Amino acid sequence: MRLTTAAANAAIATACAPAHARLLALAGGDGLRRAQARLLGRMLARNAGSEFGRRHAFGRLRGVSDYARAVPLSTWDDYADAVARIAAGTPGVLTAEPVRLLEPSSGSTAATKLVPYPAGLRADFGRGLRPWLHDLDRSFPGVRTGRAYWSVTPAVSRPAAAGGVRVGFDEDADYFGPLTKHLMGAVFAVGGDVARVATMDEFRARTLTALLAADDLALVSVWNPTFFTLLLDWAADHATGLTAGLPARRRSVLAGAVRAGDWAAVWPRLTVVSCWADAQAAPAASELAGRLPQALLQPKGLLATECIVSVPIERAGGAVLAARSHFFEFVGEGGGDPVLAHELEAGRRYAVVVTTSGGLYRYRLGDLVEVTGHFGALPVLRFVGRADRVSDLVGEKLAEAFVASALAAAGASGFAVLTPDGRRGYVLVTDAPSPGLAERLDAALRQNFHYDYARRLGQLDAVRVADAGPDAAERYLDACVRRGQRLGDVKVPALALGREAGSLVGGG
Repeated sequence: MRLTTAAANAAIATACAPAHARLLALAGGDGLRRAQARLLGRMLARNAGSEFGRRHAFGRLRGVSDYARAVPLSTWDDYADAVARIAAGTPGVLTAEPVRLLEPSSGSTAATKLVPYPAGLRADFGRGLRPWLHDLDRSFPGVRTGRAYWSVTPAVSRPAAAGGVRVGFDEDADYFGPLTKHLMGAVFAVGGDVARVATMDEFRARTLTALLAADDLALVSVWNPTFFTLLLDWAADHATGLTAGLPARRRSVLAGAVRAGDWAAVWPRLTVVSCWADAQAAPAASELAGRLPQALLQPKGLLATECIVSVPIERAGGAVLAARSHFFEFVGEGGGDPVLAHELEAGRRYAVVVTTSGGLYRYRLGDLVEVTGHFGALPVLRFVGRADRVSDLVGEKLAEAFVASALAAAGASGFAVLTPDGRRGYVLVTDAPSPGLAERLDAALRQNFHYDYARRLGQLDAVRVADAGPDAAERYLDACVRRGQRLGDVKVPALALGREAGSLVGGG
């Protein structure tokens, strides 16, 4: 017997309730410190027999201090050879547990990374995502009554399988495991079979045909807000063809509304849109919220392909640390020794260091977060930019988080990305140039002492603005997909470097 939408939503909320309770239990007393220590101990014991575990004597380590002394901080380059061996079929390299698949991750200045996913890493994600699903149900009752759209990655953007190891999840629900995924299948407005289409146009057409048929759409969960905005634009441009096969009653509701962009009329029961909304995603999220006035836009927590860092909890006023998913350390924005989760201070910024069940140990994720407060003992985190993305042509050291604040101060809107312009300055690539924008941005960047000094010495020219045209965001996403990134995962950066900069003009 097929579950009704309401029954499936209720079952999902019930299944996710224990994970929600266990995460929020860490808000009290010394629970956070103890839970993190236990989690690290389990990961070390589980992987003591792996090549990495034997090399670093996991079996002899007795706690956090021993671990920090035995294992140095690492970056992706430290794992490249190991991952290549895993992709070729070698077992037991980073984890004792077998690797089930390799998940593509955004390659900004280098080739796309393939992150190993044993079953334990998927369980890590589930312990973070289930509390969010339950919290959605508790905080927004309207979500219970309708169907949901979760982003799906078309196979046309997926790298080929490597060495017999599967590459890529078909859809976001794969992170939850078979039972929850089965329940979610009953509420999905768009089936996972759209992942197997041959072209991007077919992917958009099939996705939108299903979405437009869903008069009870209640939840949209995507990563990049621009991804969904571009879907809406495509729908408006192809409204007649997309609605032709729908029942007459639904066609009459949609008549004119899709072409006019009246999305409140198209999906009157839409309650929540979940997407990135921090740092450089803020303008795109604001635009999407304006297109969907009937819904609340909830900023996603910080999720990377490698790990889950934070999840939204409405009562907390933001996204709390996913403290039951991985073992976390944090390096202050100015450097220094790492601190632990229970040692984070409100108002400070930290670079994330993570140890996961996927075989990444003391891994510098490259993301910078700000502690906006605490929910009990649980830190509430906001993503502010990439800690490892810094442009340094002549000593100016422009970090992405600073560039994002400068773009906001200058009033840059729409698609707006700063990138080095040869060796003498920077160019703002944007689809919304305006009078005085270059001067305002240059003035904002000159709040950085080293940039200002280089400008006064004549080492750097003033910022110039390049008009990227109205389809800049779409061309950027398409270029990133051609490089192997997941369509829904592409982030538009504030500061583009290397291969990423080439994508600004549709290269790659």
